[in-house]
Amino acid sequence: MLSVLICILAILISDLSVFGQAAIRRPLRASSNPNYFEDASGRPLILCGSQTWNTLQDWGTGGVVRPLDFSAFVRFLKAHGHNFTLLWHTELPRFSNLPITASHPPDFTVSPQPWMRTGPGLATDGGLKFDLTKFNAEYFRRLRSRAEALNRAGIYAGVYLFSAEFLLRFRSATDGYPFSAPNNINGVDDGYRDGPSQNGIASVTMTATNRITAFQDAYVRKAIDALNDLPNVLWIVSEEAPMRSTWWNDHLISLVRSYERGKPFQHPIGYATLENPSDSLLYDSDADWVAPSAWLSPSRSCGTGHPACKVNINDSDHSYFGMWNDSPQKNRNYAWENFMMGNQVLFMDPYLLYYPRQRRNLCLSPIHGIGSQPDPRWENFRNNLGYLLRYSRKLDLALATPRPALCSTTFCLAQTPSAGAEYLAYAPNGGPFTMDLSAMPDSRRLAVEWFNPATGQTLTETPIAAGASLQSFTPPCSGDAVLYLVDTAGHR
Repeated sequence: MLSVLICILAILISDLSVFGQAAIRRPLRASSNPNYFEDASGRPLILCGSQTWNTLQDWGTGGVVRPLDFSAFVRFLKAHGHNFTLLWHTELPRFSNLPITASHPPDFTVSPQPWMRTGPGLATDGGLKFDLTKFNAEYFRRLRSRAEALNRAGIYAGVYLFSAEFLLRFRSATDGYPFSAPNNINGVDDGYRDGPSQNGIASVTMTATNRITAFQDAYVRKAIDALNDLPNVLWIVSEEAPMRSTWWNDHLISLVRSYERGKPFQHPIGYATLENPSDSLLYDSDADWVAPSAWLSPSRSCGTGHPACKVNINDSDHSYFGMWNDSPQKNRNYAWENFMMGNQVLFMDPYLLYYPRQRRNLCLSPIHGIGSQPDPRWENFRNNLGYLLRYSRKLDLALATPRPALCSTTFCLAQTPSAGAEYLAYAPNGGPFTMDLSAMPDSRRLAVEWFNPATGQTLTETPIAAGASLQSFTPPCSGDAVLYLVDTAGHR
């Protein structure tokens, strides 16, 4: 009997990640509320967190890559209460003109890449040419180990299959891109020649299968083989890809869907905004989730695709570029207003990438472009993504929906049965506002909790009677404020 109990205890312990967070047991799937996915328990949840560029591959200037302490990054996510991040794939072994400085930005080297560098001969970045028939085991081991580390920590991993933005913006004559003829031994050529007549995006703008897609498809299948049994994975094809990449994006969404159909797990597939704002393209696709360009997305992101309605994860990389020029309160408005509209938020966190232009990220002690500690400027915003998650867990997201008419600020998530109602309201600029609480009779009492996003402090006030159609509230703090009201006696 004792041995059986020990065995059960061991299983329970193995199902916990560090910090006591329950391990993820199966992939996310569509929920009864189309704004969200649901977890293994059937409970809808939101996905919020920081992401950064070098979470999978190492970056560095001056031809030197600086390894990322990934265990420290996982601890960083946990310390801020996050449950989602992205693992990036940057296609260019060397890229130019990332605008981290106002002028003369340095080149960055990126390693590892998915294919072996065997030669014979040298690629344009000075390394051996790629053999596109041979996968780099180191790359896929790292992809697997980092997704596993996130899973142990109870964090979902959005895995980029490609970027495409880097092809659009950061190509050069010495980038070593595997699908350009000078850089592989397989005779594959995307037609890129450095100069004004070629822009180097042919590997993502085709309109039918060709030699390049054959190699890309093989790589995608390899990535799926490496990660399919992990329950915390979400796929994402690309981000800020060229406008002419729609066939390519649709093809890869279809490929992932069909290839996973015969495997143990099927994971949600994402589609991020293209180079120009065109969110309707995302909504009309067959992706499960989208990362749009709109600063504030609608409460329903639906179109002609399958599924018709998408889970909307606003990524500040696309929808709030330049946020470093705004105040912390304006930054918080972006996160909380999207949450109140039924959306989720990802922060393009510069983390340890030194980005002094416009003081975007002044991380400490940068060497070869990579710092030792994050810039504290972003701590409050990072914390607020954790606060969003905290309040999402108070709500019954299966029933709570955006209800702008219930609050004079227009930012409110609520469910309003005659007993057990709950309201989460946001005042972006603070000050008095009103709420309609008439869904319940005045015999019901509502617990009152204020939250100050600037400080992380909560304040509980005396419960109030429901029933009023124009109930006034005044936040106890200056600046933006959150109000949570709940009929605790009837709330499940």
